[in-house]
Amino acid sequence: MAVSRTPLYRQFLTPALHRRFTGAALIALVICYAEAVLIGEKSSLFWFWFPIGPAGIRTLLLFISVLSIFVLRVAQLHLGTRTTASPFQTFSQYLLRLNTLQTLAWYLFSAWWFSEVYMWSAPESADLGWISRGMDWERKRLNERPIYLRSVYFMLALLQATLHLYYDYDNVKLPVTTAKKEPIAQQVPKMEHPIFQVKAMLPTLPRNIGVRAAGMSVLGPFVYTLFLRRTAWNYSLYFAELLWDVPASRLSYIPSHHISIVIRSLTSGAFLITLWEFSNAIFSAYVPREPLKKEQPLTSESRDPIGSLLNGLKSKREVARGFAFWELLYISQCFEARRKAIFTDIDRPTGSAWNSIMTLCLGNILNISNRIQEFQNPVPASAPPRPPITIETLPRISAPLRQENILSNPPNPKNRREKIEQSFGTIAKSYGQSPQPPSTPLKYLDSPTAKKYIDYPRQKLLTQGQQERLSPQSLYARYNQELLSFLRTPIGNPFRQTFKRRVCSAVLGKPHSELNLIIDSTNSLSALALASLTEDPYGRVAKDVPLLIRAYVSTISKIESFVGGLPPHWTDVEFSESDRRVEEVDLVVASLKDGLQGLVNTFGKYATELGMDVGEIRTAKTIAGMEGDE
Repeated sequence: MAVSRTPLYRQFLTPALHRRFTGAALIALVICYAEAVLIGEKSSLFWFWFPIGPAGIRTLLLFISVLSIFVLRVAQLHLGTRTTASPFQTFSQYLLRLNTLQTLAWYLFSAWWFSEVYMWSAPESADLGWISRGMDWERKRLNERPIYLRSVYFMLALLQATLHLYYDYDNVKLPVTTAKKEPIAQQVPKMEHPIFQVKAMLPTLPRNIGVRAAGMSVLGPFVYTLFLRRTAWNYSLYFAELLWDVPASRLSYIPSHHISIVIRSLTSGAFLITLWEFSNAIFSAYVPREPLKKEQPLTSESRDPIGSLLNGLKSKREVARGFAFWELLYISQCFEARRKAIFTDIDRPTGSAWNSIMTLCLGNILNISNRIQEFQNPVPASAPPRPPITIETLPRISAPLRQENILSNPPNPKNRREKIEQSFGTIAKSYGQSPQPPSTPLKYLDSPTAKKYIDYPRQKLLTQGQQERLSPQSLYARYNQELLSFLRTPIGNPFRQTFKRRVCSAVLGKPHSELNLIIDSTNSLSALALASLTEDPYGRVAKDVPLLIRAYVSTISKIESFVGGLPPHWTDVEFSESDRRVEEVDLVVASLKDGLQGLVNTFGKYATELGMDVGEIRTAKTIAGMEGDE
């Protein structure tokens, strides 16, 4: 009999993400339709907007530019912000990665496709064809107007890819669930619809689009003329010669940028940036939806819901693990039947469901202490073993070693060579056996007389103040002062290792923050432990409550002592004591303290039966901020 395999968590998450992707694509299609109407030829009042016609074809073609951005976002999707020590470290780590090149490639493709659709849709009066119009007797000549527009689009692609990487558009921000006073809820909390989230971005999106398009319309002619014009002309001429009989005409010294082409670069550039910005905003709004389907957890349709959920909690993929812990939080707080199923599932080969969930959640919490320990006591990287050094011997220039007794008196030399060897040997022995080191000419430089003559020119040529300014201590202090002044400038800002960045990298993990995992794990454990009083028929959860309390206490103490005692980095020139309040770390501490308060209030009266003494409960109350409670 074949053993049925537990469905993987991604089998339920992937369809949910597909549905959200479809919803985002429909909204983006509306934006593509609006632009298709605006860029099309308006010779007919009916066909220029009717969807089943040229406008519909342009809409589908423009959607390919949006689809390329969606593909990029799906390929590089991650949860959590980057936790590097400084912006320069982020730049150095991500500059030559495959993701960086992939981002640039997709934006360049999107810009190129948009340029072809736009020039195909433009009216003939815009003069955007490959070949310049002229009189009948004139030879065909390559048109520079579309070459300039394509160059502007490629510059916009480079700018947008840079902003995409700088602001980390690939990060999908899951909502951070704060701890509740009543962790067991009967109704599922509702999230705001993505349309309203996109609507909230409307005040900032048009301003960003306008600034970038206007800036490129002003700087574009200069950058094109100085750096891109000849290369773009040669490439365009190569492809044009494949289709038309075009002479290899030379470029003029000064390009003729008519005001009409500059205005067209402004409007069309704004259309292209609008597609990029809105597609990114729509994707970021639709993907981080709650892990529910028809008001039920995603794994409810599985033949083994708990097994599928555990598979997601153990997943090595960041997205699957993040959504699985988010679903666990919903189950812990809102779905009584699923909670009872966790408490009663005790016959799994890997242990009970509660024990597996507790182990995984506590792992996320206790990893904080491990990361802090590694930050405070970094392990030096082991040096690679050095290859053996082979020494090539020099040719022998003296007689071989003597084989007879060396303590006996040497025989008298017989020839001139032996006499010379005996003389040098006597001199070497006298130096080697002398109790005082041999005198050298350099020892006289340490004498007071020598120092007097060495210092004489400096004392005569330099004043006392000049001598002090040229001393090693003064030069080193001036160097430090100039370096700190540089760090205070906008140019030096990327090199600062701020207190917030260092604390977040140590507490929340690297390369991406695990804020959601930590908070969801804490709130899930707290909610399950509190619900176990009435829903756990075997009382297994109560036996593990002391372990939870001790883990919460040790983690809170570790975080608070680390944040309070960490000295600022020397590059953090604008540090103040108020910077020790890091919002993300405060959320973690608040979640742990709220969970600890709930556990102590509920199980504190059973401390003796659970194996805890009064001192531990008193310490837990102090850590949780319950000093005034009885």
